[in-house]
Amino acid sequence: MTNDEFVQEVNASRTVFRGGTLRIWGQWFGRPHDNMHRITSAASTSDHVRLSFDQGETLAIWKPAGLEITTATFAVKQADRVRWEWYFYGRPQTPENLYYEDYVKQGDRVEATTNVDWHTPNLRPDPQMAAVELV
Repeated sequence: MTNDEFVQEVNASRTVFRGGTLRIWGQWFGRPHDNMHRITSAASTSDHVRLSFDQGETLAIWKPAGLEITTATFAVKQADRVRWEWYFYGRPQTPENLYYEDYVKQGDRVEATTNVDWHTPNLRPDPQMAAVELV
């Protein structure tokens, strides 16, 4: 599936999937089922796809494969890299309040980095899990 085909499928199916809690290679963003993220649009760039969400978040996915969209689940089974960006909730959406979690698949493991500065995240992605899930 090309990036353009991926984006067309996501944009056509946005009303099927109503939203969910984000998990990247098994790593929850926040507590499980503690928040709801809704996709508002999808776009293709030269090397990745970018999903936009209802609270200003973005999810970039490089080489997405295995897209699954149902009423209860949005999943991308495989990817080379996934980057989640969000503004610190409750603060102005300014560059100093923009945070990220960046996951890069390297062979049989996934390396994770973040710029979160209010605590030390324990990012332990599982390369056997789906690259992206909203459940």
